[in-house]
Amino acid sequence: HIRIEACTLCQLRCPHCYIRRDIDGTKNGCGLGYLKFKDFKRLVDDNKVIKQIELSNSGEIFLNPDLVQIIKYSYEKGIKLTADNGVNLNYLTDEQAEALVKYHFGSMVVSIDGASQETYQIYRVGGDYNKVLENIRKIIDLRKKYNKMLQHI
Repeated sequence: HIRIEACTLCQLRCPHCYIRRDIDGTKNGCGLGYLKFKDFKRLVDDNKVIKQIELSNSGEIFLNPDLVQIIKYSYEKGIKLTADNGVNLNYLTDEQAEALVKYHFGSMVVSIDGASQETYQIYRVGGDYNKVLENIRKIIDLRKKYNKMLQHI
């Protein structure tokens, strides 16, 4: 089991986020960017003992343009992916949502710091509470759709 950074980019400006303290990404030592599929593939291919990978930590994984390829390749290689360190889920394409379900993404923690837009935006500056709920529903609806499809096979 390993943890790698899938993306250190984030569209929010949370006041307590350590990675956003130095916007140029140099002083916190992390840098800003995303894990490229070719690098992920090389890591997996060169380390066949890996069975589980945590993708989240300092940024928003769904801003990684190679995420769908990473999810699919992990599934094909029998590697369980998780995002249990948290995602903000303000951005989720239909293709990403489908890949999460279709390729059996393991688990993910969604960081929701409020029960309304008014309270949510205090901590998740620039975030949209309703968009997060919409994206959660999108995943749930796809899970229901895929479960029905599998029952007919």
